[in-house]
Amino acid sequence: MLFRHVATELNFSRAAEHLSISRGHLSEQIKLLEQELGTSLLNRSTRHVSLTAEGKRVLKCMESISNKLLNMERDILHEKNELEGELKITAPVLFAYRFLNDICDEFHQKHPEVTFSINTSYETYDLNKQDYDIAFRSTKILPQDMIARPLLNYRHAIVAAPAYLQKQGQPNTVMELAEYQCLTGERQAQWLFKRSQVAVKGWMTSNDNFSILHQVLNGSGIARFPDYFIEQYVRDQKLVILLDDATPITHQIYLIHPPKIQQSARLKAFVCYVTEQITLR
Repeated sequence: MLFRHVATELNFSRAAEHLSISRGHLSEQIKLLEQELGTSLLNRSTRHVSLTAEGKRVLKCMESISNKLLNMERDILHEKNELEGELKITAPVLFAYRFLNDICDEFHQKHPEVTFSINTSYETYDLNKQDYDIAFRSTKILPQDMIARPLLNYRHAIVAAPAYLQKQGQPNTVMELAEYQCLTGERQAQWLFKRSQVAVKGWMTSNDNFSILHQVLNGSGIARFPDYFIEQYVRDQKLVILLDDATPITHQIYLIHPPKIQQSARLKAFVCYVTEQITLR
C-alpha cells in the first residue's frame, strides 16, 4: 500500500514522513512496483508528481481493496456481544475537552474491558477510509452512507474578561468589533453573525484555542468560542458574553458511525451513554 500513500499525497517527502520511512526507500519501492506491473504509474518532475492513467486505475483498485479490508476488520471486531475491546474515536478538540474525555473515563470505569483511542483535531476524516468507529462532527452536510445521530446544539459566543471591558468599554454593535483586539484562530479573519459578516483583527492569531482562552481570561482581548466551551467561565463571572442577540446562528454536533458496526454491543452501549450524559452536562 506504499503507492496509495504517494498517490494520495502526490509528494514523496510527505508520504515517506507519514509512513516513517526514508524518501529514497519509498522511491525505490515505487520503481520496483512499476517494473513489476510493466508500466509507469507516476509522472515525475523536480516540482511536481502526478498520476498517469494507469496510476489512477491502480489507486482506484487499491482504495477498493482497502475499504473491503476495513469493513471486514470492523465486522470481526464488533461481532461480539460482550462489552469489551477498543473504540476508536475522532472528535473536535474543544468538544473532547468539555465532554468526551470525562464521558469515556466514566464509561471505562463502568466497563473496564472497553478502552478508547481518541484523535482530537478539526480534520474531517472519511470513515470509509480511516479506521475510526465513531466521529463527533459539527456539520451541515451529513454523510449519506453513515449513521448520524444529532447530539448537541450550540452557537458561537463572543466573550471578553470583565477587566478588558473595564479598560476598553463594551462594543454595542458587531461593526464596532473592528475597533477591538479580537483574538482569532487561523484563517478566521471574518466572524459570521445573524445579519452580517464582520472583519476582525487583533494582536494574536493561533491554532490553539486554549492559548487564546488564556489571553482572553488575562484581559488581553475578545474571542469567539463555542458556548459549551466557555459556559462555566461565564457562570463564574470570569467571562462576559457580548452581542448575544447578534449571534443566534445554531450549529449541531452529530455522532457518526459506519452502519456496519451499529449492532456492536460496546458501540450501542457507548452511544446510549454519550447521549444520556450530554443532556446532563
